[in-house]
Amino acid sequence: MSTSHAPRIPSTALLVALAAVVVGAYVTVWLVGLDLAVRPPLPARLQADDVTGLVSLIGDLTARLSAIGALGFCVAALGSGMTEGTLSERGHRFAAAAGRLAQVWFAASVLNTFANPAYVNGVGLHTTLTPAAWWIFLWASPSALAWLASALVALGCVVAGYLSRRWATFAWCWGLGVAALLFVAVTGNVTVGLNHDWATDAAVIATLTAVPLMTLALGAWLLGTEDAARRYQRIALPLLVTAIAGQSLIAWQQLAGVSPTATPYGGWQLAMAGIAALWTLSWVVRALRGPRPGWGIGRDVLLAVAYLACLTAENHVPPPRFLEPQTVMINYLGYQVQVGPTIERLVSLGRPNLLWVVIVVVAIGWYVTAWLRARRLGRPYPALRLLAWCAAWALTLFLAVTGLWEYSTVQYTWHMVVHMTINMMVPVLAVLGGPLGLIRAASDPAPGRVGAAAALDALEASRPWQVLTSPLVAWLLYVGSLFVVYFTPAFSYLMKYHWAHQLMLLFFMATGYLFFDHIIGTDKAGRQLPHLLKLALVISIMPFHAIFAVSILSSRTLIGADFYEMLAVPWITDLLAEQNTAGQATWFLGEVPLFLVIAVLAAQWFRQDSKDAAEIDAADDSGDDDSFDAYNDMLAELARRDREADLDEHRARFTP
Repeated sequence: MSTSHAPRIPSTALLVALAAVVVGAYVTVWLVGLDLAVRPPLPARLQADDVTGLVSLIGDLTARLSAIGALGFCVAALGSGMTEGTLSERGHRFAAAAGRLAQVWFAASVLNTFANPAYVNGVGLHTTLTPAAWWIFLWASPSALAWLASALVALGCVVAGYLSRRWATFAWCWGLGVAALLFVAVTGNVTVGLNHDWATDAAVIATLTAVPLMTLALGAWLLGTEDAARRYQRIALPLLVTAIAGQSLIAWQQLAGVSPTATPYGGWQLAMAGIAALWTLSWVVRALRGPRPGWGIGRDVLLAVAYLACLTAENHVPPPRFLEPQTVMINYLGYQVQVGPTIERLVSLGRPNLLWVVIVVVAIGWYVTAWLRARRLGRPYPALRLLAWCAAWALTLFLAVTGLWEYSTVQYTWHMVVHMTINMMVPVLAVLGGPLGLIRAASDPAPGRVGAAAALDALEASRPWQVLTSPLVAWLLYVGSLFVVYFTPAFSYLMKYHWAHQLMLLFFMATGYLFFDHIIGTDKAGRQLPHLLKLALVISIMPFHAIFAVSILSSRTLIGADFYEMLAVPWITDLLAEQNTAGQATWFLGEVPLFLVIAVLAAQWFRQDSKDAAEIDAADDSGDDDSFDAYNDMLAELARRDREADLDEHRARFTP
């Protein structure tokens, strides 16, 4: 085994330091609980008792530490390699360890579904321990719902750790684990007050970079190879810088203009800034000395534990933002919209959707980089696909930075305009970009590593992928989600929270992509549906879109009544008339993209038939395909037999 791939056993000193930092983390949150117990409650807000606060703090820290530990072991399992989709023996041991840690993660997350809503709502833990009360508090506190999702993902990791050896299984575990911690992050303090839309998006950005950073550090440390250390070193800095930017925006919004040194909350923000500075210094040291396993990566693991302790404290200490008064509109949106829309306001710069802007930059940046890499590898990818991909995200950027996004959060008509564009036009263009094919074209793994193409093949062979991307499931999600969201109380609930509104639109974008990928996608070479069936799928959704639009247009029941009535937008005096207009917009915007899809499908169908005909002609001319000759010989033989039969009949008739 080469030196770069030979694992090194962690030193005793590093293990002792890790244990000491973990103990220090628990002591820290315990002291935070004692400090909160002696502080006066916020004005007009109940405060939970000392025991409830301590249980919430300990449960929160335990869940975060065990989650990062389990996901870090998943990273180590994935990095150990695979053979025909199965983990190596060493990878299986890491996976089993991930399952054991996930048991702690599961127990702590379940505890948090009781302790967190009790702490947030200022009641004793005994109040939420009854099943009926637990159910009420669960749906009244999004953070409790997030911890329930965390518990379910942890339970899945437990089962996977004991029953599976498939590489794709632990890739799913890691991805779902990151999503679970993301749900916890966006339902915390960042959901309160002025500019909480930006703070929530910043929490998404910070979590989607900090969690991979911490789990990759732990995974590289567990693998203990120089190769793993080098790979971690390459990705650590961009993740770290992005996480710092996201956390800085959160601090700005939560401090509400108060100096960080003037409040305990600010002190924890400064502590996290200090940890980020030490993490950056650790990266610089590795850059100068060379990335090595052991203490070189272990330092970052120790810093990750310290960061999680600070994050737990920051989520329990009331920020200055809680003391700021807010209107109903700021409570739901994070900003005020008091002036009615005009064409100029709708198409000019409005309040940017921060998350969408970041997604657009990442999507275009990744695609262009991969497209250029594929060309360097001698696998040029069609330029038209690049244009289609960039057009999809340019359209998304237009929606994200203009007044369309701002007014879509307060007015149903513009919400449906944005929704139908996100659900239909953007996915159609993105599908034509063929991103999965580009991943394969740009993949060039080093020996001994699992490359992007191999990882994608393993995921596509997994059962969850096959189920989610099957034509039937894609059709049901695409059609059914419209009625489930808009004709149930789900719509009002989703509109009340910025994170939920973002999730709803991203879900619609994903379902649109899954459906249209079956119709006009370029990533399913070798397993495409027949063109006639594709056309039937497109035609089959048209009546449902029409029914959906007509239902909105003609309904005498207000959709999203709880949300829009409480919002009380000043320039909308008749919500039902507004809903009627939204139905008309839905009908128009739902039909036009489908005709575009049919046109693209017809072009692909014609091109495929022309290609097949050309291949058959070429094979026939070259003699490689004798099917036509055989067919002609068969016809000639049948004709000869007919002639002989006629001759025999003639002879029999005239022979005495």
